[in-house]
Amino acid sequence: MYTNDSYREKVLGWIKKRGIFSRRYVFVPIVLWSHWSLLIFCNFAESSPCMLLLDSLHTLGPLRVEPLIRRLVLDIYETEDRPEDCDFVEKIPLLVPKVPQQRNGNECGVFVLYYINLFLQSAPQSFSISGGYPYFMKEDWFTEEELERFYDRLEFLGIESSDSEE
Repeated sequence: MYTNDSYREKVLGWIKKRGIFSRRYVFVPIVLWSHWSLLIFCNFAESSPCMLLLDSLHTLGPLRVEPLIRRLVLDIYETEDRPEDCDFVEKIPLLVPKVPQQRNGNECGVFVLYYINLFLQSAPQSFSISGGYPYFMKEDWFTEEELERFYDRLEFLGIESSDSEE
């Protein structure tokens, strides 16, 4: 994502080469205001696209990035010479599921990795949001115990969060 026009062309050029909206799911890590969150484009190649915004620090108000997200989506459609317009983009649901919240100011990057990991483990070939959130995103999808195990795996791999004390 970009908040500066000088990066717009680079980002859109990279995206165009990859045809990201032809993919079932696309993970877009967002870094704004020194905070990481995760945007997931879902089903953009189908007739019922949606977006999921997973944010471990809801106190920042995750929906304040919505205009930037919708601008990015419209820019991608325009770059790919697709017919979708602003009205279409405004109607794409942007869902902000309840997810575990970080315990300090340094864990957001680890949470983004955790969200990607869980989504890849749980997401089906396709899903519908007609009944609300995707059915696999139940309230117990995220647990504190699983997060701790994920931290342990990262430490085993030699990856530590920036709040680790040695």
